Amino acid sequence: MSDRVPEAPGTGGTLFGALARQRRFIYLVVAVLSVAGLWAASRLPSAIYPELVFSRITVVVNGSALGARQVLFSITRPIEEAVSVVAGVTRVQSRAIRGGTEVNITFAEETDMQSALEQTRARVNRVIGELPAGLEIEVERMTPSLFPILSYNLEGGDPPTLYDIAQYQIRPLFSRVPGVARVDVQASDVREVQVIADPARLAAQGMTFENLADVIRQSSTVSAVGRMPANYRQYLIFTTS
Repeated sequence: MSDRVPEAPGTGGTLFGALARQRRFIYLVVAVLSVAGLWAASRLPSAIYPELVFSRITVVVNGSALGARQVLFSITRPIEEAVSVVAGVTRVQSRAIRGGTEVNITFAEETDMQSALEQTRARVNRVIGELPAGLEIEVERMTPSLFPILSYNLEGGDPPTLYDIAQYQIRPLFSRVPGVARVDVQASDVREVQVIADPARLAAQGMTFENLADVIRQSSTVSAVGRMPANYRQYLIFTTS
């Protein structure tokens, strides 16, 4: 008695016929591959954000009272010249607005970004003494977890009013949304009060411009002085001296 499987009519000598004769081996290969696929799928790493590596570093500077043109020459240009000599830099782009600037440094794809970040911070620290005082400087790599994913733009009206709306009305609402880690407001103009001093009256009072600036700074400080309960809520009371 023979164990040979009978061939279907018209299948002899064809590819289908060869596969039909080896169907037990094909079943075994498919089963092994299926088991291996299930095992590999159970061991694959998973995360909320994919592991992306961007070859870009951003330098953000805030805190200056200079206009956009003064910021360009006093802050942006020195930082651009300092970071352009870092190994692997292929392109430097910048954007200057009133009170701040943003410098984007693009590196070659094979660059070690951690080393590039350290070198960029070192170059920026070397020129801090040449920049205006009181600046806030951040040097960060571009990653999905650090930089904003969504942006909200306000248009119409004067820039100081838009800044007040974004800072004091919209930002608190966004900050309370579940999952939001950071909300930043970027504006071209911030509301300010200009004080013009009379040198003769200052001299008569025995004051200097530095003394006047210190008095204005102390009188404009916002501080919490207490709480007031009302309608089952606690209201925080602020004062500006």
